[in-house]
Amino acid sequence: MKRNVISRHARSIAVSVAISAMTATGAYASATDILFILDGSGSMWGQIDKIAKITTAKETLTKLIDDVPDGARVGLMTYGTQSKESCVDFRTLNEVGASAEAIKASIADIKPLGKTPMGMSLSVGIASLSKVEPLDRQKAVVLISDGIETCDSDPCTSAAMAKYLGVNMKVHVVGFDVDQEAKAQLQCIANAGGGQYFNADDTAGFNKAMEEVIEVAQAAPVVIAQVAPAAAEEAPAEPEGPVITEFFREDFDGEVLSDRFEIENENPDNYIVDGGVLTVLSTKFGTFDAEAPENLFKYTGELPRGDWDVEIQFTGEYTAKADRLTLGLRKDENNYIATGHFGMLFSAARCQKTEMFLTKMTKGEADSHGRPMRAVKDGQCYHAKPFGGEANWDVIQADLLEKPIKLTFSKRGRAYTSKIEMVGFTDPDGNPYILESDKYTSLRSPGTLAFQVDRMNNSSYASGEVLMMIDSLVINEVKSGGQ
Repeated sequence: MKRNVISRHARSIAVSVAISAMTATGAYASATDILFILDGSGSMWGQIDKIAKITTAKETLTKLIDDVPDGARVGLMTYGTQSKESCVDFRTLNEVGASAEAIKASIADIKPLGKTPMGMSLSVGIASLSKVEPLDRQKAVVLISDGIETCDSDPCTSAAMAKYLGVNMKVHVVGFDVDQEAKAQLQCIANAGGGQYFNADDTAGFNKAMEEVIEVAQAAPVVIAQVAPAAAEEAPAEPEGPVITEFFREDFDGEVLSDRFEIENENPDNYIVDGGVLTVLSTKFGTFDAEAPENLFKYTGELPRGDWDVEIQFTGEYTAKADRLTLGLRKDENNYIATGHFGMLFSAARCQKTEMFLTKMTKGEADSHGRPMRAVKDGQCYHAKPFGGEANWDVIQADLLEKPIKLTFSKRGRAYTSKIEMVGFTDPDGNPYILESDKYTSLRSPGTLAFQVDRMNNSSYASGEVLMMIDSLVINEVKSGGQ
């Protein structure tokens, strides 16, 4: 069988797209890192033209791997190939830069089975690709899917992170035999990730779409040189993507808090600033939903007027079986939006776990969702271990004491989201350990920026002290390019 050749039509589309995105002052060749995410969910066994979609996808991608030009580097992820029920079933099969033969061997071994955790796969893939050196290379994620997210995640929010990681990255999507609902979501993913969507209704259309997405992923801006007047000065190029600027930082140097903080319901015996760390102790239950939460650290300075990220980095002992840190905007116990991280023992289920949460409280009515991180399962736990490898709770405690948690609370327009990363920790495939929330919307500011440490109310199962060591709190201003 002859190798697939990129069509003239595909080339013309790619060139027109590149020209429409002109920002530079000269043409240059593309050197791109491309991470493919190939759908391995059970629906890929469905047939088009009497051939399983997974067969067509694997054959086409295998051929195109040989057509990637010199200078480009490729990696491969998949999801839904290990379990019929898991929503954390995604794997990096080949790191970016792997050989063509290794990638083709991985493609051949893919056997569809389970669900479609696109949001989680995109979060992990985008974060991993953003850290591939050199960071100034053009980067692209190419998602190939035949359906909609089935794991209660928001893949559009995940894709949007490609714009905020300080690298030149876009997310492109190929939809293969999708209905209108799935098409709308896949288009949303491409738009949010700054890329393009390619639709394929049959085998021929899929082959064409794959050729075109490869061309677009590698396309560098093409500019026709123009002669400027001798005395004219070139206008500075506007930055692409968002501009992230540090607005405020507290590293807890010295022996007292910055004057930008005040403490409600202060108990000075239960916190200290020393050695570049704010250490907070608690034996009390009660966080943002309490009438008078102990040692509520409130930021009294201004926040950026538009979009922003607030990052807090911390470690903890996690010995109380109900250890929690909360960060967010709080007006009072009945009105707030907050995110946080906790470790808890559910004694009745004999399950110990860590989890990220995002909660919106409006006039005393709460809505909340969580993202499970790690668990030690002894009995009936409501979720399985996301990445495996935890022999017992002692292993998790040791990691939480040594590897900081970075919790990010973000505002984009009127939407609020959160993200969490265990710094220095990777899953068994070497991917960064990152989880992202869905979003909550608030038409008005929910309150004042604050954070707090407490012992979650977990009946008789919780005991002892909660101890958290906070390394830093950083507020970043986020502006779109050219703003």
